[in-house]
Amino acid sequence: TVDGITYLSKHIERKKSFKGVCVSKCLAYVGIDPSQYQSTWTDRTGNNATHGILRRFGFAVRSRKSYIPKRATVGGIRKSIQKLNDPKGTVYFVSVNSHLLALDQDGKTVIDTAPRKRDSRRVVDIKAVFRK
Repeated sequence: TVDGITYLSKHIERKKSFKGVCVSKCLAYVGIDPSQYQSTWTDRTGNNATHGILRRFGFAVRSRKSYIPKRATVGGIRKSIQKLNDPKGTVYFVSVNSHLLALDQDGKTVIDTAPRKRDSRRVVDIKAVFRK
């Protein structure tokens, strides 16, 4: 559990949708239980299913990709995150190849189901997640 919220211990794969461990743990970190949504990825929406889940539970989701350097790594974006002027308590959902992790406003990793000592994974996307 993360702060009393359970998350998936293994992936749930269906014919046209998917509920992933890393996404469920990130969503649990902001207080959303896996029983409250159907899937985190579908053939129709791709990874945008996660954004819909967050918005449905009262979160704002904003892209921060333009604020980070091109071809940045997870380790390399930590200082860029510290410079952002987002509301207090913002969590950053960082997408890397086939994985999602969460960083806090200081750029520290708060959720990562596949942690690295020196994180050189390329950032595909980054979203600021905060209460409206």
